[in-house]
Amino acid sequence: MPVLGARAHDYRGSTPDELFASIAGDGFAAAQLAFKKSFSIPYPVPEAFLEETAKALQKHKLHLAVVGCYIDPALPDRETRRQQVDTFIAALPAAKALNAGCVGTETTNFDKAGGDRKAAMERLIDSVKRMAEAAEKQGVNIGIEPVYDHVMHNVDETLEVIDKVGSSRVHIIWDAVNLLSRETVMDQPGFFRSCYDAFKDRLIAMHLKDFVLDADGKKPDRPLFEGELNVKALLSLVKTDANIPVLREHAIPERSVRELAAIREILK
Repeated sequence: MPVLGARAHDYRGSTPDELFASIAGDGFAAAQLAFKKSFSIPYPVPEAFLEETAKALQKHKLHLAVVGCYIDPALPDRETRRQQVDTFIAALPAAKALNAGCVGTETTNFDKAGGDRKAAMERLIDSVKRMAEAAEKQGVNIGIEPVYDHVMHNVDETLEVIDKVGSSRVHIIWDAVNLLSRETVMDQPGFFRSCYDAFKDRLIAMHLKDFVLDADGKKPDRPLFEGELNVKALLSLVKTDANIPVLREHAIPERSVRELAAIREILK
């Protein structure tokens, strides 16, 4: 059974100890933590706060699956893009110190990427190469997340980035909802299987959330098991994979205990 975790900024806590106590108290065993969102602390994280965070993770027996540092690595402006990459690189020492699974990011909303997908993909690959070079030097993994309306927006483009960057430190964070389109919503079991088969050798974390498809093709969040996500079809793919953390996004803490019981029932 996979390790089940939560996105930390869906919970409240003014200190790492308070935050992780809430997450672990609901039954989660892992977390995705964006320091800026949970504690308003930018990267690089001060050493003293990293030590406090490490102690709290150990106390509450939580694995830090992902250090969140979501940047825009495919922006058209060279200097702005360089600054984004530098921010990501500044998060790597935190992942190293906390023995995190990876530092994670998406790949820039296509509306902000200049309108030329080929050029945007070239910029993205250049940025990820620089991120990977730094990650290799520090012995840290990075996770890139494909999103349907972003630059890296399907399975083929994800594999293209992985192939052209050519680093064993580059992995995939799979948010199944984020990759769904109007068409693939109608065949979720088949689409999820094709994604998993393509990604499984590089899969480092999976996000779990629910949604509804609105008239504009957008996918607003819904409580888990109350939207259109075929949860059983998705989780059945990873039920025997103990190496992939499944991280609950947009969790409502008051519902987490019930949701976890239902998730574990599917994963049996």
